[in-house]
Amino acid sequence: SRQGLPAPPGRQIWPTAGDQSSLKAQPYRVPLPSVMQHLLFLQGHTCSLWPAQACWSRHKAPLTTAYASSRSADTTSDIVRSASTDSIQLYYRTGWGSARVHGSLGGGTWQDYPLKKVTSAPGKWLAATIPVKSSTGNGAAALIEFVINDYGNNWDKPPEGGNYTITGPGTYTLRRGTLVALPPGPPPVMIVSDLDGTMVGDDVATTAFKEWWENEGVLRGGLLVYNTGRALDSFERLLTEKAHCLGHPDILISAVGTKIYNFTPDGVWKEDQGWMRQLDLDWKVGAVREAAYAALAKVGKEVMHFRPPEEQNDHKVTCGVNVSVLAQVLHQLDAALLAAAVKANVITSGTGDWRFLDIVPIKAGKLEALEYVRRTHGFPISATVACGDSGNDILMLSGRNLAIIVGNAQPDLVKWMEAHEQHDESPLQGRQRLVKTKQHEAYGILEGLEYFGYK
Repeated sequence: SRQGLPAPPGRQIWPTAGDQSSLKAQPYRVPLPSVMQHLLFLQGHTCSLWPAQACWSRHKAPLTTAYASSRSADTTSDIVRSASTDSIQLYYRTGWGSARVHGSLGGGTWQDYPLKKVTSAPGKWLAATIPVKSSTGNGAAALIEFVINDYGNNWDKPPEGGNYTITGPGTYTLRRGTLVALPPGPPPVMIVSDLDGTMVGDDVATTAFKEWWENEGVLRGGLLVYNTGRALDSFERLLTEKAHCLGHPDILISAVGTKIYNFTPDGVWKEDQGWMRQLDLDWKVGAVREAAYAALAKVGKEVMHFRPPEEQNDHKVTCGVNVSVLAQVLHQLDAALLAAAVKANVITSGTGDWRFLDIVPIKAGKLEALEYVRRTHGFPISATVACGDSGNDILMLSGRNLAIIVGNAQPDLVKWMEAHEQHDESPLQGRQRLVKTKQHEAYGILEGLEYFGYK
């Protein structure tokens, strides 16, 4: 969740790893409260309110735009992330920084297959996908025999001697000299979770999720995404602080859905260029800043201010606004953005006397970013699960995907769920789309995944 409220300015070895109030008085330390809702369509200047808790001002774009695009994407075949009938997916538990499979398919020439780092289990698993032909191998005969090498003098071979052998396609794990076929189980799932109060809060619960993820979720071909108001540097500090218990994500969505970062096998965060190009459409950051400056000049710096530079980016302008002038500021921004032909979402959040006010591109937002990641990685909505604990998470919980509301959820989110749970169509037969768990925080995520059949 966002931090703070608006305030004024050679040898055979088996390598191992991991087995083994007053906003002015306290400007940045009050936990982010619930999100307030206000949805305004400038088409015809008609105004309607959602029963949710988020403030949106959409210029010249209907609410269903993002949903329609994702709906059409679902008509295409989804990418199969788990091992198919024509490949072997091998997960190797190791402390080696790099390694390769050296093997022979169907008695053919010996060749190398590189093992790549698994981004949501760094330092734990390396993985290789080895394509095989249906005619390769025969019954109990070895489809592939192989050993593992660290690109140096170290080799991993079976403790009883000889080579490792696999007789059929599928997913396999190899650790400490033991090769095991992954038994039939749940399909791959994409988990999109809030951090503070959901994934983070109880270290024991967070550890339980991490252990499940690294030993089952990853092996099933899952994708772990954190969707947070934290900026990248703030998230990296949290990841370091909670390294003992917090699972490492494949992808980070941050800054109110204006930034998407992919964690690369090289161990660096790389901003998603496709998402950046999408946000550039119909967006003029200079015009947006001028509109915000004009609003500030009109109401005065005692009741409106720009948030610190680290909370701004090329696709997000963020201010703090006192509730006494919020309606006036929103009205002026609407008019200015319309005049400048800028399509934007204006999002307010917070409680008390002050609100965050974020102006972002029309295609930005927590749900839109979730949908972009989902489509990019080929997950159907029935295998996409959003998890949250507060009104700030309503946007990503309000899509067509499955959603978990953890047991410690704040009252505003519970109230929103009660108004929606009976009317939401579920993409998963026999299960509600929205589920509130008895367990809190990360234990609640695990409970919800079990309810949906993904654990």
